[in-house]
Amino acid sequence: MLDFNALGGGGGNGAPVLEPRKIFTTLVRDQRFRFPSANQGEVLDKWFELRARRDNTIKMNTGSGKMLVGLLALQSCLNEGVGPAVYVVPDNYLLHQVVTEARDLGISATIDADDPAFLTGRAILVINIHKLVNGKTVFGVGSIKKQIGSIVIDDAHACLSTIDDQFSITLPAGHPVFIELIRIFEDDLRAQSEVGLVELKNGDPQALMLIPFWAWHQKREQVIALLHSQREEDGLLFKWPLLKDVIAICQCAIGGTGLEIAPRCVPIEKIASFQHAKRRIYMTATLADDGVLVTKLDADPAMVSSPIKPKGAGEIGDRMIVIPQEINTEIVETDIKALALDVARTKNVTVIVPSDRRAVFWSDVAGQTLKTDTIAAGVDRLKRGEHVGITVLVNRYDGVDLPDDACRLLIIDGLPEFLGLLDRVESSVLEGTDLQLLRQVQKVEQGMGRGVRSSEDRCAVLLLGNRLAQRVNQPSARTMFTPATLAQLDLGREVTQQVKGQPATALRPLLDYCINGNIQWWQAGRSRLAHAPEGQDSIVSRSIVLQRQAFDLLSMSQSKQAEAKLQQAVNFEGDPSIKGYLKQQLAEAMTVTDPASAQAVLLSAVSDNRRVIKPIAGITHTRIMAPAIQAEASLSFISSRSINLNQLVIHANALADDLIWDEYRTERFEASIRELGWLIGFGSQRPDNEYRDGGPDNLWAVGGLHFYVIECKSGVKNDGRLISKDHCNQLLGSVSWFLRNYDTTCTYTPILIEPVSRFQQEASPSADMRIIDDEKLKALRYAIRSFGRAVASLGTFKDVAGVAALLDGHNFTAKKFIEQYTKSFSK
Repeated sequence: MLDFNALGGGGGNGAPVLEPRKIFTTLVRDQRFRFPSANQGEVLDKWFELRARRDNTIKMNTGSGKMLVGLLALQSCLNEGVGPAVYVVPDNYLLHQVVTEARDLGISATIDADDPAFLTGRAILVINIHKLVNGKTVFGVGSIKKQIGSIVIDDAHACLSTIDDQFSITLPAGHPVFIELIRIFEDDLRAQSEVGLVELKNGDPQALMLIPFWAWHQKREQVIALLHSQREEDGLLFKWPLLKDVIAICQCAIGGTGLEIAPRCVPIEKIASFQHAKRRIYMTATLADDGVLVTKLDADPAMVSSPIKPKGAGEIGDRMIVIPQEINTEIVETDIKALALDVARTKNVTVIVPSDRRAVFWSDVAGQTLKTDTIAAGVDRLKRGEHVGITVLVNRYDGVDLPDDACRLLIIDGLPEFLGLLDRVESSVLEGTDLQLLRQVQKVEQGMGRGVRSSEDRCAVLLLGNRLAQRVNQPSARTMFTPATLAQLDLGREVTQQVKGQPATALRPLLDYCINGNIQWWQAGRSRLAHAPEGQDSIVSRSIVLQRQAFDLLSMSQSKQAEAKLQQAVNFEGDPSIKGYLKQQLAEAMTVTDPASAQAVLLSAVSDNRRVIKPIAGITHTRIMAPAIQAEASLSFISSRSINLNQLVIHANALADDLIWDEYRTERFEASIRELGWLIGFGSQRPDNEYRDGGPDNLWAVGGLHFYVIECKSGVKNDGRLISKDHCNQLLGSVSWFLRNYDTTCTYTPILIEPVSRFQQEASPSADMRIIDDEKLKALRYAIRSFGRAVASLGTFKDVAGVAALLDGHNFTAKKFIEQYTKSFSK
C-alpha cells in the first residue's frame, strides 16, 4: 500500500499549506468551484498578509463571494494552528448555506459545538449568532468554557440586531417588573411630563418616556433587586447574566406597551471566548459606517478603519435603481403596486416593508409575507425556482439571499423604521442630523443588495415613497452610499430622464432591460462600475470611539476618566443636535461623582438640543415669533431643504404623506406639523417634545402676535367615535400653558387635530376651539402637494412676490388657514 504521509502532501512530515489560494488548489471540491474570482483572490491575499492582526474587517459587495473567503481564511487559521475556528452567521437559514458551501468546497465543517473535530481544530464550527451570544451560551458567560482561536462574523451588520436583543431586557406592559418600575419612578416620570405619565398608565401605544438617569442611578439598588428576583422568568432568563454587572449604567425606556433596558454599548467581554479569540474577522458589505463594530463588538477602531477590500468599486451584480417620484411626482403607491403585479405575472418580485402595518398594503397581491419564523421556508421556495409572484419581507433589510430568478424586481417600500423603544428615543433626539440619515441610508443600501448575489446576477430596484425619495436626495446622502451603489443610482437617474413626466406604466419597458438581461444595458452598467471610484476605506467616528472608551471606563467604575473621554467627544462634535446628545451622556457619567455639575451640563445640552432629557430644574421656554415676511421665511426654508425644484415637490409630497391617521406614527405626524409651519412661513415649535412642561404638541406663530395652539391626536382611529373629555382637557391644558408663557398682548386659536369634530357630552370645550378633522386633513394634504408643485413651477427659489401669491391662493395665510382647514365643533 502506498504511504501517502511519506509524500508530504500537506500532512504527515510535509509542512501545512497556509496561503488561502493554495489551500483552494488542494481541496477536493465541487466542479462549480473552479478558481476564486479576481476580487476573492485579492482579498484573500491581503488578509493573509494582515492575518496576525487581532481584528480584521473584510468588506466586499453583496453577492461577491464573501462566504468562500471566510471559509478559506478559517481553514488557513486551522492549518496554522490558530484554532478552534468558528464561522458565525445571522440565522439558521444562512447556517445551512455555509455548511453546504463548506461541503462543496471540501472543507470539514460541523454544527455541533461538542464535536471533537471542532474542539481539536480539525473542522470549522458553523453556528448562528444566538448560539454564541446569549446568557446561557455553551461558550460561557464571564469565563471560557470553549476556546476560540479564530472566528468569522459573517454579515456582521445583520448579526448586530441579535446581539443588541441579547443585551437588552424587553418586557411587556403588565409584567411585574413593568408595574413595579412605574411605581418606583412615578414621581421622576411625572416631573418629566405629567401628560406622558398619564399616557403610560393608560397604555397609549405611542407613549414613550426615558427614566431620568439620575433617578436610575439613585435607585439602582431597588432596580437590581427587582430584576434579580425575576431573573428566572421569561424575558430575563437569557439576558440577566449578560447585563447584571452593568445595570447601573443602562438606560430604561418605558412605553405604553412595555419597557426596554439596555446599555449604550454592548459589554461583549461577557462572551469571554469571543473577547479572547486570537483572530476575529468581520465580514460586511461595503457600507460606509462601521462604527457599530466598535460599539457592539468592541472591535479595534484603527483596524476597522482600514478594512481589507478589493480595489475599485468591487464586483456587484447589475441593478437598475429607479426612484419613481423623480420621474413623475404624480406617481402614487397604487401605481407601483400595479406595476409590481404586472411584473409578477412572469417574474418573482420582492417588496421590503418596514413594519407589519405597511405589509397590509401589499396583502391583497402578495403570494407570501415573510417574517422571522417563516423566512427560511419562504426563501427556499424562491431559490428552488418556484414562481411565487410577490413576496413581502417585513423589516428584513439584510441576511437574505435572493439570487437569479428568486428576485428580478426588488422594491424598497418607504423608510426603515426604528422599532425598539430606546431606538425611538434616540431617533427623536437625533431627528434631522446626518447621523440619523446615515443609519437610514445604510439600511436602504443593505436592502437593495438582497436581489443580486453575484457579479453575474441582475435585479431592477425601485425606491418607493416620497419620504424615502426625499432622504436619498439630500446632498449629504451621496457621501453615505458606496461608490458602486452611487454609480448605479446615477445611471438609473439618467435612464429614467428619458421618460420624465410619464406615468408609472412607462417604467416597465425600461425595467425590462435589466430584468431580461439586455446585453447593451449590461455593458453600460459594467462600464459605469469599472469607472466608479474606490471610495474611502470606512467611517469610524472619533466620537464613537470615545463613547466606547467611556462606557468601558464606567463599567469599571472609573467615572472621572469616562467624563474626560466624553468631554473630548463633545469638544470634537460640530453638529449642535449631536453635541447636545453627547453632553447628555457626559452628564450621565458626571452624576456618579458630581450630581449638581451633571445637571448644569444637562442644562447646557438643552441649549444645543431641546429633545434631550429635561433636567431637574426644568427648561425655560424660548418664545417663538412669526417671521417679518411670511413669503421670505417660506422660501428660506424651501431653499434650505431642497436642492432643485423637483425635490421641492418630492419634499412637499413627503410632508403630506406623513399627515395620516396612524397610532404608530404620531411622532412623525407632529414633526411634520412643525415642518408644515416652516414651509408656509410661520414660526413653528413642538413645545411638548422640546420642553415636556405641559405645552401643546405644536405651536405656530402666524403674525400679529397671534398663535395657533395645536394638539395632535393622529393616533385616534377614524371610526366615528366622539372626541373624548380627556382630549378636550389636554387642549385646554395647552391653552393654560400658553397663557403662562405668553403675555396678554398675544392672542391664540386652539386647534385640535382629530378624525371627528363632535365632542362627548361630558367634555367642556371652549367656544373658540377649532377642529381639523378627516375632511379638513384631506384638504390640507391636497393643498400641501399643490403648493409644492406651484412653487416649483415658478422656476426659482427667489420669487418672493410669487410665493406670497401662492400662499394666499392656497389659503396658507393666518386668516385663511383657519377658515379653510379648520371647522367649528359640535356636541
